Amino acid sequence: MTLQQRRAIDRELYRYEQNKKKAAEYVASHAFDVFSVDYSSPHVKSSHRNAPERRLITEIGEAERAWKWCKVFENVMTKYRWEKKDELMRKKYIEKKTPVCVAMELHIDRATYFRWLDEVRGAAWQWAIEYKLL
Repeated sequence: MTLQQRRAIDRELYRYEQNKKKAAEYVASHAFDVFSVDYSSPHVKSSHRNAPERRLITEIGEAERAWKWCKVFENVMTKYRWEKKDELMRKKYIEKKTPVCVAMELHIDRATYFRWLDEVRGAAWQWAIEYKLL
């Protein structure tokens, strides 16, 4: 895993709640409204595509990507359930606590914290590859 991939994984794991909300809002509010594309209006000669259709494709792509990152987070949490690594993920990525604070609350030392974090990132990387996110 490269440094850029590790940063991308961390960024998206931090955005778990935002991604989940974005995917849910898309399904709730846009799914029925956006799926109705107006084909009755003629295409503008300078534009070879239908703008609502392009917007629909973009919105679907963004919502699908957010949903896939949510699935990555949830799959990693499921993998490490009943271990302290799921607590580490919850405290780091959802509660956004510092490494020292997380290590103290889990009663582990910093070396263990970073080793577990590398394991969590590795599992997230494998799921991200599976979902074709990286």
